[in-house]
Amino acid sequence: MHHEVGEYLLQLELPALTTISKVEVTPDLKFCKVWVTVLGDMALQKQVLSQLLEYRRDMQSGINRKLKMQFVPRISFLIDHGEEYADHINQLLKKTNES
Repeated sequence: MHHEVGEYLLQLELPALTTISKVEVTPDLKFCKVWVTVLGDMALQKQVLSQLLEYRRDMQSGINRKLKMQFVPRISFLIDHGEEYADHINQLLKKTNES
């Protein structure tokens, strides 16, 4: 799923650099969560997420045709805030070390 969604994202013209950071598929293969990292502020992240949700139906049908599986997971997109959180922790650590 990571590869298939990634190929589809390469074809889209999104307003910011967007990468897939993590993909989780449920054991029953019915659902797939795709976490994306978007370079930009919160407004830009929301805009990218909105566009991904718009394109989700086309992406889902394309993957359904391409993969030969009994169940093709239903895709949902989430913004990965892990890097922002790590940056925040690093800033706090720097302030602590400077004191």
